[in-house]
Amino acid sequence: MHYRPEIDGLRAVAVIPVLLFHAGFGFISGGFAGVDVFFVISGFLITSLIHQEIRSGAFSIVAFYERRARRLAPALLFVCTVSIPFALMWMLPKELNEFGKSLYAANLFAANFFFWDQTNYFTPDTDLMPLLHTWSLAVEEQFYIVFPLLLLSLRRLSEATGLRVVVAATVLSFGATQLVARIDPAANFYLLPSRFWELGLGAAVARSGVANREFSRFVRECFAWGGLFLIAASYLSITDTHHYPGWATVPVVAGTALVLAFARGDTLIGRCLSARPLVAIGLCSYSLYLWHQPVFAFARLRTSDGVTPAGYAGLIVLCFGLAYLSWRYVEGPFRNRARLGRKAIFATVAAVGSITVATGLVLDGTDGLASRNVDLARLTKPSVGLGKDCNAVIDLKCSTSSEPVIAVWGDSFARHLVDGILASEPDARLVQLTNNNCGPLAGLAPIKAKFEPAWPQECIEHNKEVQRFLLAHKSIRYVVLSSPLSQYLEEETMLLDGKGVVPSGTRTVTGSYRASLAWLRQNGFWPVVVAPPPQDGRDTGLCVARARLLGTSAGDCGAPLANVQSHDRDVLSVLADIAGDYPVVSFTGYLCGAGRCRTEDRGVALFEDHGHFSDEGSRRLGAALRFYQAFAEAAEHGCAAESGEHQAPARGLCNLTDNAPQASADASGTLPARINTRSARAE
Repeated sequence: MHYRPEIDGLRAVAVIPVLLFHAGFGFISGGFAGVDVFFVISGFLITSLIHQEIRSGAFSIVAFYERRARRLAPALLFVCTVSIPFALMWMLPKELNEFGKSLYAANLFAANFFFWDQTNYFTPDTDLMPLLHTWSLAVEEQFYIVFPLLLLSLRRLSEATGLRVVVAATVLSFGATQLVARIDPAANFYLLPSRFWELGLGAAVARSGVANREFSRFVRECFAWGGLFLIAASYLSITDTHHYPGWATVPVVAGTALVLAFARGDTLIGRCLSARPLVAIGLCSYSLYLWHQPVFAFARLRTSDGVTPAGYAGLIVLCFGLAYLSWRYVEGPFRNRARLGRKAIFATVAAVGSITVATGLVLDGTDGLASRNVDLARLTKPSVGLGKDCNAVIDLKCSTSSEPVIAVWGDSFARHLVDGILASEPDARLVQLTNNNCGPLAGLAPIKAKFEPAWPQECIEHNKEVQRFLLAHKSIRYVVLSSPLSQYLEEETMLLDGKGVVPSGTRTVTGSYRASLAWLRQNGFWPVVVAPPPQDGRDTGLCVARARLLGTSAGDCGAPLANVQSHDRDVLSVLADIAGDYPVVSFTGYLCGAGRCRTEDRGVALFEDHGHFSDEGSRRLGAALRFYQAFAEAAEHGCAAESGEHQAPARGLCNLTDNAPQASADASGTLPARINTRSARAE
């Protein structure tokens, strides 16, 4: 296959939007689709090369993998190796543990499986993952394993039949995106079966020979311009990532195929893409792609207040410099067969790869070298209540007594109260009835893509079992309920109730919460709702831990009260309604003041993440605020919104103080004034 400089220019068109997208420049919302352009190019080039060699009888599997090793491995191993010392310096134990897993996964062609299991590509936490981008390399590497074998199996068939097989596989793969996106969106994004069609379309273009056929200049110009327009339009318009790849991916993939097929050197698009600056970027595009995510991630890790747009511009310049150096001094020498023979390249890749894999295994096996800094590891230790084995377990084995008096019902935001209750009353007769993500809402469960299809019904059944357990244990007097409710109130969330699937809404959630509370009161229990801690969506636990690691102030980790009120708007609305008839305990009065909410209390870091109390934090607050006594008092006596007098039934919003729940008339600036008994009823 003869060299086409316009393809290198197209690589530049692919990689630059990826950089801009990951740098957070909002005008290019679909910049991540540059990876799809790379997939189509790879399918086209690999198929062109293999098909030509098969036809001439010169194809060798060993020679093919030698070329792949020379092309991909040296730069990847170099970037991984350089990333290790920065990870050791700037990552917390938990992050270092995850980095170790991604390190060996990236070098075992399995990074896409790792990130599929760990995270959604588009969530904010991925910004701190230096090797996130290696998922796409794993997809290509897996394609290189299966596709040459497919082409070999087609060598005795006619050209037309072989093309039909490739097209059929491509169509089947695209069909898979329509099914998998509804079952497991992360699998749809990360895994080869849902990505094969993109490489397959490039392969089909190569196999068809359309790029070498004679068409009129006008036809080629029109199709080439159309292809480039589809690519650019995708970069600027794609916003829905939930079903990606899918129909939204078709324009960028089809546009790339059109450019490959029709933008030859004698077309205007071909000449533009062959411009020396674009070709130069395209030649080092692989190294540029490899460097950008580690550079961005480590910069974010090192700066507590975020990277500015000007800072990202400087980082992009740095990426270009690093890309040129690694292209010039790493990629180039390893591609030179005169300098390194086949045995040498395989031996070098195997040796360095083994070292990086071993390093990753060590970081994983030691929990991110947690023993070197026990204090840092302890900062974000989660509060697991009576034990990790008590999630979704309804049994007295998750109790401190055979005759419990207080029951904790809800999701992980109920679980993180258990340590605090026991810290305030070590002899508390407590039973834990918690299930992650499943709030204490009678007959209602969220339907989320990250959950198994059967999970919503399992959540509803769990809460029914909780009710049966409570009725069966007459010793239980108080029931503490808690959930952030975010999983029920997020946009586009659907809920499962007794009538089927219903849209999310504060009225639906409030009604279900009230049903749980009414059932408890009707059956002789004293319920108390504990509001989630004030947060604004940031990982404040990580922020405090990183400040300790870097020796900087954790003052900026606190959430501005205005941001808390905005972030928790719907949750506060639900609690305001409930507070009209049931006691609602809030941490806001204790944690917030002067327009800001604290993340530390007398030197103790309170949170493990974006809202859960850490193990130490729960115990610290539990002892300081006397959780057991405060919850029991609020359950029996409530908090009168204006007078603090006893009401029957117990109700109102209680702001915790050092020793007791305190009535909140107007929240004194710490909560919206409408959240009190009088105004809640009015609403």
